[in-house]
Amino acid sequence: MIRDLPSTSTSAVSKELLRLRNEVGAMAMGRVLTLLVTVDEDQADAAIRAANDATRQHPARILVLVLANSRGRGRLDAQIRVGGDAGASEIVVLRLYGDLTRQEASVVTPLLLPDSPIVAWWPGEPPADVAGSPLGQMAHRRITDATVCPRPATQLKRRDRHYAPGDSDLAWTRITRWRALLAASLESAPFEPVTGAAVTAEPDHPGAALLAGWLAAMLRCPVTRVRSAAGSGLVSVRLERVSGPIDLVRTEDGTDTATLSRVGSLPRLVALHTPSLAQTLADELRRLDPDEVYAVALREGLPLVSRGSTRSRAAQAGDVPAGPEDVDTSDRASVSSRALGRRSPSERAADEAVQARVEEALETARAGEVRTFPDKGAVARTVVDELDRRVHDAVATRGQAHLVLTGGSMGTAVMEDLAGRARSGDLERAVWQQVHLWWGDERFVPEGHEDRNDAQADDAGLGDLPVRREHVHRVPAGSDPEQATEAAARYAAELARHAPEGSGVPELDVVMLGVGPDAHVASLFPGRPQLGVEDRTTAAVGDSPKPPPTRVTLTLPALAQASAVWLLVAGADKAEAVALARGTRDDPQVPASCVRGRHETVWWLDEAAAASLDQV
Repeated sequence: MIRDLPSTSTSAVSKELLRLRNEVGAMAMGRVLTLLVTVDEDQADAAIRAANDATRQHPARILVLVLANSRGRGRLDAQIRVGGDAGASEIVVLRLYGDLTRQEASVVTPLLLPDSPIVAWWPGEPPADVAGSPLGQMAHRRITDATVCPRPATQLKRRDRHYAPGDSDLAWTRITRWRALLAASLESAPFEPVTGAAVTAEPDHPGAALLAGWLAAMLRCPVTRVRSAAGSGLVSVRLERVSGPIDLVRTEDGTDTATLSRVGSLPRLVALHTPSLAQTLADELRRLDPDEVYAVALREGLPLVSRGSTRSRAAQAGDVPAGPEDVDTSDRASVSSRALGRRSPSERAADEAVQARVEEALETARAGEVRTFPDKGAVARTVVDELDRRVHDAVATRGQAHLVLTGGSMGTAVMEDLAGRARSGDLERAVWQQVHLWWGDERFVPEGHEDRNDAQADDAGLGDLPVRREHVHRVPAGSDPEQATEAAARYAAELARHAPEGSGVPELDVVMLGVGPDAHVASLFPGRPQLGVEDRTTAAVGDSPKPPPTRVTLTLPALAQASAVWLLVAGADKAEAVALARGTRDDPQVPASCVRGRHETVWWLDEAAAASLDQV
């Protein structure tokens, strides 16, 4: 629905928003941030489309300030878009005329969502001092885009001169894939220091400049910018090592791929995944904390970069790759369906036998392994032993770990064991400080209420764990059931902020779940609609058969992203539910049968909970 309000006021716009919300059911409480967009008239449509698409993962109130005409009488024309015309957000387009073009902050202030983060985005040329501008002073994050400015190099100098924590640039976001590929290339043998680097790109390419600054700041080696032809974009990066260079070179066939070559391995094709404007903006909206790596690349790295010659001269001198390497793809035909069909019957039979064994092993893994222990205490101790090992592995591999906690008696037993080990110094502080803790579900009651899972964890000793306070991600609390949807949306946004590109949840190493006597997991109860949610990572529950009735839960798609799902069950009253879940698969009347980890599913049971398994 689109509603036009010509020659209006912000007061009238606020009233119309409230009326439309009641009319079409657009809920402001589901918005997790306010996105301020300042744009000229000719860029407005493209900016609105990008903002709308970007906020599908981060439902927002989008306030678009269109600077229409600074001359003449001051006037405000507004347009409100909600429902199908605004996707997951609500959009308010404010066209400013006359003196109002210089009063942007005053115009938007009455329309900001209360108690929500504010992100400001300038799709075109931003003010010289972004953080010091009226809108910049209001915003938690300030997003610019040097790529679209007439003089990108000048823009980067301004961003450096006026930098404040919270500033970022889409030119930086677009090179995320390049940075990831280069970092990954250094994680395998030979483990040698980089002695020099060269970044080849068209003149004034801001992404290339920031990439070079990042390399200079992080590697502390000479970095050179090499000029390629105008319009060629970011062409290549070479990292020099004693044993030979690492070359990442964009292909020239328009497939958005590059070749990665290094000593000791054959060149291979890698995908660059160049994001669209909407995807780039969505990536920026994932985080509201300052981007410290961007700040280092901009402020410390850029001044260290030296200018080199042209690409042709540098290639002749052997300082940069002349072009992408030839990648041998001849062996790929051997696995095509046509090639497979030409093999002998004996070869096909052998393959079918192997495939059968693979399918059998996969089915066993999906069903889940059962581990049985004498009592609840033994279950908790063994779970914590394995949990500590998984945390060490994840931190060693990725630098962080993400765990999902459960409530109930087993969740409390695990937390008490963890807290005891923390107090005795058995949890390595440096490792556990890199752990993020989440909850699979939460009872929507006031903060600190005895029914909340996090309050029970606090009582069991959560505060004794060497986990940073900001890494403990609690589900928003409340007392009004109508606000549970907002709480679910805010929790989903928090998950997304820590998620890798293209995912709505972090890389969950272990999800721990209890199982109820009715076989429910998290707050996914038998036959309830939340089990069928496929397009969201969280859901509000308003009719839980188990008190309290209002809850927030992770959905099955979110739980299924976990590397390992552990179902922790103790007590004879759970035995029938365990046997039922183990004996069926994906039954909506048995929610525990519907959840599995990507790599591992383990049932941790005491003898009482496992008593009925022999009857299955």
